[in-house]
Amino acid sequence: MAWGDPIQNLSGLSEFDPLDVVDIMARLIYSEARGESTEGKVGVRKVLDNRYDHPARDSEFGGDTYKEIMLKPYAFEGLTTISAREPDTNSTAWDDCVSVTLGTLSVPNPIGNCLWFVTNSYFNNNVIQSGGEEYWNFGAGNKKIVEKVIVDNQTFFRVEGY
Repeated sequence: MAWGDPIQNLSGLSEFDPLDVVDIMARLIYSEARGESTEGKVGVRKVLDNRYDHPARDSEFGGDTYKEIMLKPYAFEGLTTISAREPDTNSTAWDDCVSVTLGTLSVPNPIGNCLWFVTNSYFNNNVIQSGGEEYWNFGAGNKKIVEKVIVDNQTFFRVEGY
Protein backbone atom coordinates (compact mmCIF):
# COMPACT_ATOMS: atom_id res chain seq x y z
CA MET A 1 0.00 0.00 0.00
CA ALA A 2 1.18 3.50 -0.71
CA TRP A 3 2.05 5.70 2.20
CA GLY A 4 -1.00 5.16 4.37
CA ASP A 5 -3.58 6.27 1.85
CA PRO A 6 -7.05 4.90 2.59
CA ILE A 7 -7.84 1.80 0.56
CA GLN A 8 -10.73 2.11 -1.82
CA ASN A 9 -12.55 -0.81 -3.43
CA LEU A 10 -9.69 -3.15 -4.38
CA SER A 11 -11.39 -4.50 -7.47
CA GLY A 12 -13.07 -1.27 -8.61
CA LEU A 13 -10.62 0.11 -11.13
CA SER A 14 -13.07 0.88 -13.94
CA GLU A 15 -12.48 4.63 -13.57
CA PHE A 16 -9.04 4.04 -15.14
CA ASP A 17 -10.49 2.38 -18.26
CA PRO A 18 -10.71 5.59 -20.32
CA LEU A 19 -7.13 6.63 -19.42
CA ASP A 20 -4.19 5.81 -21.64
CA VAL A 21 -1.46 3.41 -20.55
CA VAL A 22 1.07 6.20 -19.85
CA ASP A 23 -1.30 7.97 -17.47
CA ILE A 24 -2.20 4.76 -15.62
CA MET A 25 1.43 3.66 -15.35
CA ALA A 26 2.53 7.06 -14.03
CA ARG A 27 -0.31 6.93 -11.47
CA LEU A 28 0.72 3.42 -10.44
CA ILE A 29 4.37 4.39 -9.98
CA TYR A 30 3.33 7.58 -8.16
CA SER A 31 1.04 5.70 -5.78
CA GLU A 32 3.57 2.96 -5.05
CA ALA A 33 6.88 4.85 -5.05
CA ARG A 34 6.46 8.62 -5.10
CA GLY A 35 8.67 9.01 -2.02
CA GLU A 36 11.35 6.62 -3.27
CA SER A 37 14.51 7.35 -5.22
CA THR A 38 14.53 7.21 -9.01
CA GLU A 39 15.88 3.66 -8.67
CA GLY A 40 12.85 2.72 -6.54
CA LYS A 41 10.46 4.21 -9.08
CA VAL A 42 12.24 2.35 -11.89
CA GLY A 43 11.91 -0.84 -9.83
CA VAL A 44 8.12 -0.52 -9.87
CA ARG A 45 8.21 0.10 -13.64
CA LYS A 46 10.44 -2.96 -14.13
CA VAL A 47 7.96 -5.16 -12.26
CA LEU A 48 5.44 -4.17 -14.94
CA ASP A 49 7.96 -4.90 -17.69
CA ASN A 50 8.82 -8.27 -16.13
CA ARG A 51 5.16 -9.23 -15.89
CA TYR A 52 4.58 -8.13 -19.48
CA ASP A 53 7.59 -10.17 -20.66
CA HIS A 54 6.61 -13.26 -18.65
CA PRO A 55 5.32 -16.22 -20.71
CA ALA A 56 2.31 -16.57 -18.39
CA ARG A 57 1.36 -12.90 -18.50
CA ASP A 58 -2.16 -13.58 -19.73
CA SER A 59 -3.06 -16.32 -17.26
CA GLU A 60 -1.04 -15.16 -14.25
CA PHE A 61 -0.76 -11.40 -14.54
CA GLY A 62 -3.99 -10.31 -16.17
CA GLY A 63 -3.60 -9.90 -19.89
CA ASP A 64 -1.62 -9.26 -23.01
CA THR A 65 -1.22 -5.51 -22.55
CA TYR A 66 0.33 -3.28 -19.92
CA LYS A 67 -3.08 -1.78 -19.26
CA GLU A 68 -4.67 -5.18 -18.63
CA ILE A 69 -1.79 -6.16 -16.34
CA MET A 70 -2.06 -2.94 -14.32
CA LEU A 71 -5.84 -3.09 -14.04
CA LYS A 72 -6.11 -6.74 -13.02
CA PRO A 73 -8.10 -6.74 -9.78
CA TYR A 74 -5.90 -7.04 -6.68
CA ALA A 75 -2.67 -6.82 -8.72
CA PHE A 76 -1.48 -3.39 -7.56
CA GLU A 77 -2.91 -2.07 -4.34
CA GLY A 78 -1.50 1.38 -5.09
CA LEU A 79 -4.12 1.92 -7.80
CA THR A 80 -6.83 1.67 -5.14
CA THR A 81 -5.55 4.72 -3.26
CA ILE A 82 -6.38 8.39 -3.39
CA SER A 83 -2.84 9.13 -4.58
CA ALA A 84 -3.48 7.15 -7.79
CA ARG A 85 -6.90 8.64 -8.30
CA GLU A 86 -5.86 12.20 -7.52
CA PRO A 87 -2.08 12.52 -8.06
CA ASP A 88 -0.40 15.85 -7.43
CA THR A 89 0.45 16.51 -11.07
CA ASN A 90 2.28 19.71 -10.10
CA SER A 91 4.84 17.87 -7.98
CA THR A 92 8.39 16.83 -8.76
CA ALA A 93 7.43 13.28 -7.75
CA TRP A 94 4.78 13.21 -10.49
CA ASP A 95 7.26 14.54 -13.06
CA ASP A 96 9.72 11.82 -12.04
CA CYS A 97 7.04 9.13 -12.35
CA VAL A 98 6.11 10.33 -15.84
CA SER A 99 9.80 10.30 -16.83
CA VAL A 100 10.17 6.74 -15.51
CA THR A 101 7.01 5.71 -17.37
CA LEU A 102 8.30 7.17 -20.63
CA GLY A 103 11.75 5.66 -20.12
CA THR A 104 13.49 9.00 -20.55
CA LEU A 105 15.92 8.38 -17.67
CA SER A 106 19.10 6.36 -18.09
CA VAL A 107 18.69 4.10 -15.07
CA PRO A 108 19.60 0.42 -15.34
CA ASN A 109 17.18 -2.24 -14.18
CA PRO A 110 17.69 -2.37 -10.39
CA ILE A 111 15.51 -5.43 -9.71
CA GLY A 112 16.46 -8.14 -12.21
CA ASN A 113 13.56 -10.48 -12.93
CA CYS A 114 11.48 -9.75 -9.83
CA LEU A 115 7.72 -9.89 -10.33
CA TRP A 116 6.35 -8.65 -6.99
CA PHE A 117 7.11 -5.92 -4.48
CA VAL A 118 5.94 -4.86 -1.05
CA THR A 119 7.22 -2.47 1.56
CA ASN A 120 10.20 -3.73 3.55
CA SER A 121 8.18 -3.81 6.76
CA TYR A 122 5.38 -5.80 5.12
CA PHE A 123 7.92 -8.21 3.66
CA ASN A 124 9.69 -8.66 6.99
CA ASN A 125 6.39 -9.26 8.79
CA ASN A 126 5.11 -11.80 6.23
CA VAL A 127 8.11 -13.67 4.86
CA ILE A 128 8.35 -17.26 6.05
CA GLN A 129 11.82 -18.37 7.17
CA SER A 130 12.58 -22.09 7.08
CA GLY A 131 15.88 -23.96 6.87
CA GLY A 132 17.81 -20.84 5.88
CA GLU A 133 15.42 -20.18 2.97
CA GLU A 134 12.71 -17.56 2.54
CA TYR A 135 9.20 -18.36 1.35
CA TRP A 136 6.14 -16.32 0.39
CA ASN A 137 2.56 -17.49 0.62
CA PHE A 138 0.15 -16.11 -1.97
CA GLY A 139 -2.71 -18.07 -0.41
CA ALA A 140 -2.07 -21.39 -2.17
CA GLY A 141 0.93 -22.64 -0.24
CA ASN A 142 4.46 -21.43 0.33
CA LYS A 143 6.68 -20.57 -2.63
CA LYS A 144 10.45 -20.34 -2.26
CA ILE A 145 11.88 -16.90 -2.93
CA VAL A 146 14.61 -17.27 -5.55
CA GLU A 147 15.40 -13.61 -6.19
CA LYS A 148 15.15 -10.67 -3.80
CA VAL A 149 16.33 -7.07 -4.11
CA ILE A 150 15.81 -4.29 -1.59
CA VAL A 151 15.58 -0.79 -3.03
CA ASP A 152 14.86 2.03 -0.61
CA ASN A 153 11.75 1.08 1.37
CA GLN A 154 10.61 -1.70 -0.96
CA THR A 155 11.46 -5.38 -1.32
CA PHE A 156 11.23 -6.75 -4.84
CA PHE A 157 11.14 -10.54 -5.22
CA ARG A 158 10.46 -13.52 -7.45
CA VAL A 159 9.41 -16.99 -6.35
CA GLU A 160 10.35 -20.42 -7.67
CA GLY A 161 8.48 -21.36 -10.83
CA TYR A 162 8.43 -17.82 -12.17
